[in-house]
Amino acid sequence: MNKEILKKTEKLVYRYYYYLKNIERLKSKVLILWKQKEEIEKDICHTNITLGEESRSIYYGEKVQISYDNTSYAEKEAIRAIEKLERELVYKKQKILKLHTRIRELEEQVEDINYNINLLEEDDRKFLRYKYGENKSIDQISMIFNMSRATAYRKKDSLICYMGELIGIKNKE
Repeated sequence: MNKEILKKTEKLVYRYYYYLKNIERLKSKVLILWKQKEEIEKDICHTNITLGEESRSIYYGEKVQISYDNTSYAEKEAIRAIEKLERELVYKKQKILKLHTRIRELEEQVEDINYNINLLEEDDRKFLRYKYGENKSIDQISMIFNMSRATAYRKKDSLICYMGELIGIKNKE
């Protein structure tokens, strides 16, 4: 297998592990947003808001305020606070939906290579994960698998060649 095909295949395998990490990161973010969304819903449900000092105490000063809609300052502040929570809730829901969409897109892109990697033996999958997922050097991998450096390079090249065949990368001749 020539070097161009090796580079293309390695690039795909690097991207595969990068996408897997990205999927996990996005799922973690969704969990955080989901918890925040539930907290906001609980705050809205239980009217868990705090009003400013002006609305809580009686003021005996000269200030006269006329309201044509028969709502007090405290009521207006409560409505404003709840509307703010509702806007934040909508924002969180939109972010969650966008993240779910991105996760599905990444999972779709990863699926072909995931299927092919799962066809490999457990040790070969570990080898690829160490090299391309955890970015360990060949020296580190050779120590982990108790093999010589040259053997580790040959194993890497043979695994990448095999992955290239499974994926279907052809040489442009």
